[in-house]
Amino acid sequence: MWPVLVLMVDIFNPKDDVTVEAREVPKGCTRTTVSGDYIRYHYNGTFQDGTLFDSSYHRNTTYNTYIGMGYVIQGMDKALQGLCMGEKRRVIIPPHLAYGEEGVGEFNICNRRF
Repeated sequence: MWPVLVLMVDIFNPKDDVTVEAREVPKGCTRTTVSGDYIRYHYNGTFQDGTLFDSSYHRNTTYNTYIGMGYVIQGMDKALQGLCMGEKRRVIIPPHLAYGEEGVGEFNICNRRF
């Protein structure tokens, strides 16, 4: 009998949803984002292993978009709901709410959680 070593790197399920962890929430927030709002935000996009695949900071410009209207990946649309001005969040987006099996770009961003 041969010993078998298994190292699970990632697991996801089509029922997985976006995970949002508020890191910094300004006191006195009276208005949060809702679908249809136009917002400007900075982000660092990394895989779970920390590999950076995109960054608005590196381009020195915010990402500007309407939220909840399908202009960004579905997981980001969800993650940007209920956000306060100046709030910082850690967001984990499962593959099926990001780039799925098809992938995109030089990193072939497919079936990866970030």
